[in-house]
Amino acid sequence: MKLPRIVRKVAKAVIQSTPILRRQILFSTDYRVLGGVDEAQTAAASSDGWLAGRTVARQQRAYDSLIATMKRGEPRLDLRVAAEAVAATAIPHPRLLEVGCGSGYYSEVFATLLPGGVDYTGIDYSGAMIERARLRYPLMTFEVADATRLPYADRAFEIVFNGVSLMHIIDYQAAIREAARVAARYCIFHTVPVFHDHQTTFLSKYAYGAPVVEVVFGKQELMEMCRGAGLRLEREWPGIPYNVHEATGHHSTTETYLFAIL
Repeated sequence: MKLPRIVRKVAKAVIQSTPILRRQILFSTDYRVLGGVDEAQTAAASSDGWLAGRTVARQQRAYDSLIATMKRGEPRLDLRVAAEAVAATAIPHPRLLEVGCGSGYYSEVFATLLPGGVDYTGIDYSGAMIERARLRYPLMTFEVADATRLPYADRAFEIVFNGVSLMHIIDYQAAIREAARVAARYCIFHTVPVFHDHQTTFLSKYAYGAPVVEVVFGKQELMEMCRGAGLRLEREWPGIPYNVHEATGHHSTTETYLFAIL
């Protein structure tokens, strides 16, 4: 019994101490605080990040396991909360736009966990993500588009769902305004990393082996931005643990927010 624990402990130490191993094996690693928006833009421009096919493939493999567990009746907290947030709108079979849809896995989450389902459209700025989504879910609608300049008319969807992507959008203010413009009734910002006692912070990290930029939001600032965009907070849910204390010196968590359009 002791030997497997020792082996796991040694293996974990080797992975953590070896940059090339931890970046390829761990989903998120090597966090570093950036100086501000200019440095974040420079860092994002220097990497293909979410645009790379290898990043898409690694992310999909990770979510394949989560989807399989969900279908066995044991959805992880974040997947369950996503469905609960949509259900809380009480709109039967809503027209829903997912911003930052990745390979489209939330279309399957909603189809599985929401009895009435949704009329789903997904957009992502990564062509590689959209290509994978179309192959995986050929009956769904997917488009390459920019979250900060959505190619839809005002109030085109009853719900705009930003699923775990606001944290990767450097111009998040514009993304929030666009979500509010396109939504007729509700916006959902899902699994948003927030500080309760610190300001909004840009970080670089390796996600699925690729260097990317990430935003952890000061909650007060985020709420003020949403109010300024014409959104009223209706409900919030705690999310899965996500603590960047080691890099920032401040504890963070994730939360999901349901906003009504004013």
